[in-house]
Amino acid sequence: MPLTLAKETMEMSWKEQAGEQTTQILLEGDMIVPDSKPDLRDLLRCEGRVKIKDKRVSDDRISFSGELEVSVLYRAKNGEKPLYAMKASLPLEDFLHMEGLGRDMEVSLEGELEHLDCQIINDRKIGVKAIIGMEAEAEQKKMAEILTGAGGEGVETLTGTLRMENNTAELKDRFTVKEELTLPASQPEIGEILMETVRLTEQDIRPMDGKVMVRGNLCIHLLYGDGEGNLGSLTEKIPFSGYLENGNIDPKTELTGNLTVEDCRLTPAVDEDGETRQLHADVTIGAVLNGKETTEREILLDAYAPSAAAFLKKETIHYPVTVAAGKNQFTIKERITLENGEMPMLRAEHIWGDVRLSEANAMTDAVEAEGVLTADILYHCADDAEPVAMIERGIPFTQTMELKGILEGDDVDISLRLEDLDFQMLSDREGELRATVTMEAGVKRQETADVLTDITMEDRKECLPMAGAVIYMVQKGDSLWKIAKKYRTTVADIVAVNEIENPDLIYPGQKVLIIKRKH
Repeated sequence: MPLTLAKETMEMSWKEQAGEQTTQILLEGDMIVPDSKPDLRDLLRCEGRVKIKDKRVSDDRISFSGELEVSVLYRAKNGEKPLYAMKASLPLEDFLHMEGLGRDMEVSLEGELEHLDCQIINDRKIGVKAIIGMEAEAEQKKMAEILTGAGGEGVETLTGTLRMENNTAELKDRFTVKEELTLPASQPEIGEILMETVRLTEQDIRPMDGKVMVRGNLCIHLLYGDGEGNLGSLTEKIPFSGYLENGNIDPKTELTGNLTVEDCRLTPAVDEDGETRQLHADVTIGAVLNGKETTEREILLDAYAPSAAAFLKKETIHYPVTVAAGKNQFTIKERITLENGEMPMLRAEHIWGDVRLSEANAMTDAVEAEGVLTADILYHCADDAEPVAMIERGIPFTQTMELKGILEGDDVDISLRLEDLDFQMLSDREGELRATVTMEAGVKRQETADVLTDITMEDRKECLPMAGAVIYMVQKGDSLWKIAKKYRTTVADIVAVNEIENPDLIYPGQKVLIIKRKH
């Protein structure tokens, strides 16, 4: 007669990476100088920003659309001002092919400007060529019913621990930071904003009961003209803090994700004295966060009955586990020396910077990041014919972070964030550049486990003849469980007959007496 089992099951859910795809897109277009602007003479700086506005997921395909916003700073022919600026948007529409992608999968898509080249075609036209790197990742939700235990007459069971990360919360939200800034008395009035940069620094994201606390600084860099040929600049940090509600968040939730600047509007305003010395900042910040919780659960690894035939149904599952995560700050210092042909410096006016990751590697107990810090420095010259000039520098760096427990081949995800950038003149041909960079790293490892999903047992129709006692010599890789299952006895019987003090401690060559049970 078949044995009756009392089985306990649990449901586990996790996300498994279903696909990853990267590609580069060449985008070309023209920028036409507005009628209100003078003719082009030469370009000092061009910058761009990729905005993905829409993505559509279908089988094996991700379609997307957006735009590339391009800003240009130039000197004009017969211009009354030292610098002029113009902006344009180039439409972006394309698709990525990802084998095995399904409509029900969750897809993240990011676009990064990898290279931007702007060339003057004629007095009124600029040719733009951009290389945009697109990266897409797809995840699918996986579920499995796993046995946690089994019981019945004469049934022997072996349990173990399964450590997994469960997805507990997903949070997508945005909030607005508004602030009114006042120009220092040493700076001229705002006539026209030439270039603006807004970035997030000193981000702090913490889980709490039913919400996430976010805080940090909005760092605003502004270059402008006063309408009379004078340049002005403003660097201001705006602290912000707030809470994002989510009932599935608790203090133990492990959060991944970040905050990004989605939109920014800087509007000059007149103060009480009738001077344009106020600036209204209206910045929209987006948050995309994922919450996970690491749990250890007892599951059934194996089962048998000495007097019955056991049929085990197993499933192989693949799941990611976070091995380590860390964050630190480091400083990059570099002496900048003017090259032949570059005009001597009279006074530094404005500095732009960016930090990019080139390569990330996992090593034993550490991760390594290689990247490049780029800096563009606008400065005043002593030459009336060339009142301002620009120098561009790229500074490679390598940074190592110690993270215990990781191995070569683990999946490493590193993000770099520029926190602060400063340039101090040392002479008319030299200066020191100093940058503070935050490095955040998360390391995952793909684990595989064979789990029991069902057991059926039937009484043995025949029992093969077997000696009443067997002396077994332990082999490498043996355990008392394997030996007991092989000889259709129990671990408890082997321990009792051989007076074994620690059932987990046996060694190759050890002799074990096994008494055959009567079935």
